[in-house]
Amino acid sequence: MIVEKRLDLIMDALLREKKVSNKYLKDLLKTSDSTLRRDLDLLEDAGKIKRVHGGAILDIRADERSFYDNEKTKLREKKLIGKKAASLIKDKSLVYIDAGSTTSELIDFIEARQIRIVTNGLMHINKLVAKGLDTIILGGKLKAKTMATTGLVAMNELENFSFDLAFVGANGYDDDYFYTADINEALIKRKVIELSDKAFVLADRSKTHNFYHAKICRSDEAILIGEDE
Repeated sequence: MIVEKRLDLIMDALLREKKVSNKYLKDLLKTSDSTLRRDLDLLEDAGKIKRVHGGAILDIRADERSFYDNEKTKLREKKLIGKKAASLIKDKSLVYIDAGSTTSELIDFIEARQIRIVTNGLMHINKLVAKGLDTIILGGKLKAKTMATTGLVAMNELENFSFDLAFVGANGYDDDYFYTADINEALIKRKVIELSDKAFVLADRSKTHNFYHAKICRSDEAILIGEDE
């Protein structure tokens, strides 16, 4: 069995069981101790799992990079995703653009006119002003690390809107859920999705099977836009 297939089977087992033993995996893969050890090392190095005594568990992350760190990574993928997302925006739409480095890229590609943008992302302001787009910034508590407003004020202001489209960022996703690192940001994202006719999550493939404690929504409640979608 090729290594990619073995890694997929290991991840599938962990997604079902959350924790599996080395014996279970050896029986599943019909492989040796040394091969299983190498496979688990690959997944642990990729940040997908954690090795524990006698087995492995999913790596549920708590860390979160700043906006300024994120904006320097995966630029080609983010531009591809941004271009796809921007092509969905029609004239005279009310559009929500979430805070984030991937959502920031879609602004560069917006061609629609007479649209109104609502955002909680302070990193978007200069781009939106340069494009002359009618923009509303959500108030609330500023989270300096991600340059996003959250909290009760932002939630209350959202209740005034019914969006045609929403573009939301995520730190991770799997077949069941989209995830982020901060429950307060997850609540904003979830509310936006509820208030939108169509909601899209913008995330490149490096975020697949990255797990965080804060769930944004189920995978069937928003449409994923990735570089390959």
